[in-house]
Amino acid sequence: MVKFKLFINKDEETEYLNEMSRKGYAMTGFLAGFFRFEACRPGEYLYQVDLTEGFFRVKKDYREFMREMNVEIVCLWGPWVILRKRAEEGPFVLYTDVESSIEHYQKIKKALKIAVILEIVCILMEVISAAGGTDRESVMLPLAGCCLLAAIVVIIVREICRVNAILAELRARIGQEEPSGCRGSHSPSLILCLGIVLNGICLAMPEPGGSALYGFAKGVLQGIALILMGAGIAITVMGRRE
Repeated sequence: MVKFKLFINKDEETEYLNEMSRKGYAMTGFLAGFFRFEACRPGEYLYQVDLTEGFFRVKKDYREFMREMNVEIVCLWGPWVILRKRAEEGPFVLYTDVESSIEHYQKIKKALKIAVILEIVCILMEVISAAGGTDRESVMLPLAGCCLLAAIVVIIVREICRVNAILAELRARIGQEEPSGCRGSHSPSLILCLGIVLNGICLAMPEPGGSALYGFAKGVLQGIALILMGAGIAITVMGRRE
């Protein structure tokens, strides 16, 4: 069985895989959002998602440590590794103390920041492409791509804010002071993300030509997109002031 699902939140992904295992489906492979499952005994496996120091690879000592713990490396995707262990062998927890959990989420935060930088570089490349366009299609399509990439940036920033909240809670447990750069972070609104995506769709739509109805519908969609983006920005800014 193959199911398509995308995650940025690795904790949600872990829960999803364990929920599927409880239903009798063991995850055996992953490729670009497509999870492959095989039938198993309900709850036969426990899953965890970890962040490696490599890219589509894990270090030899990591692999050997997992083998000693009777943990199977199911698959690698970018810097992420999906692990599983038979439930009959007991609980499966990767990070049992606060300090190691803090280190783990700091690595996740760093990876997310790198992803944001790469997305911004891609946005700049699309802007340059649009600036060099010679017709409407060669201008609007790159700008539509910018919107899609900007929406992805918003989603990643939301995840960074979630990780900041987890780190704040973990540091509070051991009385560790929160770094000044992480204080008061507020997640950008999903309404902003929706508005950006809708605006990108409008930019990618062809010109109405002689169709008044099509032109009216496109104008309405563009207006809704602008309203959503404005509302999303306002909600985000107000949230930061709270």
